[in-house]
Amino acid sequence: MQFEGIDWTELSIYFEVVEQNYDGGQDEKVLNLTKDFLRSTLMSDREAEVANGIRQFLTKLYKNSIEHKHNAPIWKGLLEVNDDFTLIKYTILLLEHMWY
Repeated sequence: MQFEGIDWTELSIYFEVVEQNYDGGQDEKVLNLTKDFLRSTLMSDREAEVANGIRQFLTKLYKNSIEHKHNAPIWKGLLEVNDDFTLIKYTILLLEHMWY
């Protein structure tokens, strides 16, 4: 899957929390399911894989946000986090704000 960097639901689709044809319905439920999924990967054998997917998404989100400037510094800062555990933890905290 190629990320467009539009909003957090791309991560939900990428990690198969929802189907590929997800239409944005039940966002609150999907948000919580996605956060639960991310929590479940902490300190697991999937941590590096999940962190890599998040970095791919954040790269696109950051590029899209530069033009709008409102959250670009936050996404750039997250991209600079090298520790996978820390990246996932902050992604969980900021997930619903990940859009441009």
